Amino acid sequence: MELSKKLFFFFILSVFLINSQENFTVSGFVEDSASGETLIGVNVYTDDLKFGTTTNTFGFFSLTIPKGDTELIFSFVGYEDYLKKINLKENIKL
Repeated sequence: MELSKKLFFFFILSVFLINSQENFTVSGFVEDSASGETLIGVNVYTDDLKFGTTTNTFGFFSLTIPKGDTELIFSFVGYEDYLKKINLKENIKL
């Protein structure tokens, strides 16, 4: 097999192995604990994975991340940060 075919095969195999990591989704609504009002634009992220999202106009977020232990950080102007440790081994609704 010539070198270019070997490199192509190696590239395809590498892409398959990288994409085979198990990912799960953590989702839910963010509300003010006192009033129950949903909060729009809350940052939801993981410091260790350097990945995040924000809540939509309904206060809903959805984040797909690799399986395992992580800590979600919820931050919003005027509120203290809220930390939630999770062990992601299936899809979770918070």
